[in-house]
Amino acid sequence: MWIVVYLQRINIGALLVDSRFLQELGLMGQTAQQGLLMTVFLLVYSVANIAAVPVSNLLGPRRAVLLGIFIASAAMLAGGWLASFTAILWVRVLLGIGNGIHFPNMSILVKRWFPPHERGLANSMYGVGGCVGMIVAFPLFSAINTRLGWEFSFFIPALLALLCTLPLWLRWISDRPQDNPYILKEEINYITACNQEQEATVSDNGISGAKSMLLNRSFILLCIAYTAFLCSWWGILTWMPQYLVQAREFDMNGTSSNLALAYLMAAVGILTGGRLVDKTRRKSSIAIFALVCVALATLGIALVPSPILAVVFMVMAVGINEFVYPAVWSMLQMLLPDSLMAAGSGIMSGTSNLLSAVSPFIIGWLIQISGSYVLGLLFLVTISACGAVSCVLLYRQGY
Repeated sequence: MWIVVYLQRINIGALLVDSRFLQELGLMGQTAQQGLLMTVFLLVYSVANIAAVPVSNLLGPRRAVLLGIFIASAAMLAGGWLASFTAILWVRVLLGIGNGIHFPNMSILVKRWFPPHERGLANSMYGVGGCVGMIVAFPLFSAINTRLGWEFSFFIPALLALLCTLPLWLRWISDRPQDNPYILKEEINYITACNQEQEATVSDNGISGAKSMLLNRSFILLCIAYTAFLCSWWGILTWMPQYLVQAREFDMNGTSSNLALAYLMAAVGILTGGRLVDKTRRKSSIAIFALVCVALATLGIALVPSPILAVVFMVMAVGINEFVYPAVWSMLQMLLPDSLMAAGSGIMSGTSNLLSAVSPFIIGWLIQISGSYVLGLLFLVTISACGAVSCVLLYRQGY
């Protein structure tokens, strides 16, 4: 599902290099309007993560995920029929709402379905869908646009998402193990016993409501760490194509290959990080290691004289940064009781995405005022270092 969700949100990247799409929507040369199509999605998506909390609490994760997919798919189907900038802008708004409903519920399902010592890999297994989506998106949409027309870049992801609802309708995916008719009673008892033991530990954290969660130091530190992770993700992947072409003098084919390698390493990194998180008692130690390495690798991108070494450091930064994802979500699932998982997941994801959405702009501004990419990359080094410090404080708290 997460692969298809990613295909829905990033189809616009391939469309912005499709001349027929740009001409029919009057976007040729209108770079500000082109950028708005991504910006409006990110802003709505960030807010929807938070605003959708009552929906998750009311419907439960299974039906909330269904609702999110239906909203996003209906928007995508409309996008293929309505050839105007205003219509596509509204498609991006509705897509942000649908994807925003979808995401926090993944974390709720992981907490309910997996014992604490298996959640790192479980979080990374769905998280890797984003990396796979990034790898296949550009060649897939380029082929669709060339052979079928840009409209099918909306139709096909919409229909694939609707196909992905089959496991939800058949209850292969259910809100809790106890609701699922397809697994053995022994497995239900095993999951329930492990999670009840961990829930008893959670009660000692003193988090009993939304207010106490928002004021909780550990929750705030997790939001900082997740923001640092997302700033590096969006910052590096937004500016690296231009950096490699203009500052390191790669051609477009070489740049595309290097970016594909970076996405591949991200997929390997998130799965490796998930396994390491499950083998480590203090999950924050994995995040500390990763964020320190990302800071050093990003510094390497900026300072090494060799273009090849700059690519090596870029691939390292993107790959190792993904270690942070399963670590942070596993710590959140340790910190919060089941009753607050929807609120905690939505608020952490929403605020972190909202703050990180500004990072590409800040990097661009720093590049503009300095006339060099170094200052922009040093901004990412600083952000990663701040994330590492927050994880050191989490480590001292026992996470």
